[in-house]
Amino acid sequence: MNFLALRYFKTVASELNITHAANKLYISQQALSSHIRNLEEELGVKLFNRTPRLSLTDAGRCLFEAAQDFENINSSLNAKLNSIRKEERGELRIGLSFTRGQFILPHVLPEYADKHPQVRINIYEERSNVLLERLLRGEIDFWISADNPDIEGLVKEPLFIESFYMVVPVKVLSRILGEEKAKEIAGKMDSDFEIEDISSCPFVLLTPGNRSRDLFDNVMRAHKLTPNILLETDNSQTAFELAQKEMALTIYSDMFLRNYTGTLNPDVKLIPLEKYVKSDLLHVYYNPDSVSSRYKEAFLESLHKAFKV
Repeated sequence: MNFLALRYFKTVASELNITHAANKLYISQQALSSHIRNLEEELGVKLFNRTPRLSLTDAGRCLFEAAQDFENINSSLNAKLNSIRKEERGELRIGLSFTRGQFILPHVLPEYADKHPQVRINIYEERSNVLLERLLRGEIDFWISADNPDIEGLVKEPLFIESFYMVVPVKVLSRILGEEKAKEIAGKMDSDFEIEDISSCPFVLLTPGNRSRDLFDNVMRAHKLTPNILLETDNSQTAFELAQKEMALTIYSDMFLRNYTGTLNPDVKLIPLEKYVKSDLLHVYYNPDSVSSRYKEAFLESLHKAFKV
């Protein structure tokens, strides 16, 4: 069995669709099917059930597991050989949320790309649980997250602390609670803010699964409150701008406030949530066996240089 045949098999086994696999491999469906048939004849076993839809046989699952083990061994070997040769050519794969990517990457990548022009940089902006699985499967090199799991085989290093603010348009308070009550609440927000004071106001929030949304939901549940959610979005910048336009309240990270270049609305209060929400410590996670190349070590150094705890 040659390496090419194993690669073709693994792609088909992952996709379970000849058309998708062929497109991914940049070969024709007919050629790919022929490779799979030849491999089955060579091994003397049937690797796939063809009907009612493509699926792995017991032999196919066995080979797929072995192929993954081989890929990990091969990846580790290549990383070590690249380190020995001190090559600067390769691929850097970074996983983080879309919202954090807007803040973190501009501080790191321009200088890094200038110093490492032969490194191809791939960014994966997805949910934390998806990115963790990618890291464990070796599909990304670095995962930047506020999640704090301790996983055997992974190294985690602290980057910086992230705090959260309640963004409160006074106009919304007046509309919902009346001007007198709104004035009273606005006057005490900086020193004696109570979450119950604003619980009946409309909110623009990130969709469930985003870090700030999960923290907010935990606070509301702890105080037995049900928020009035006007709308949800996957973009924290959208939520913040809608609050700035006095549409509703929202939660916002100081990480983005540090980089905010717009003009803040003076009638919108930014209230620290330290009383209710513990600050997050963001970490970078990686598998030390796959980050031995010089250009990957250089990215890690760039991260720590840009963000010091």
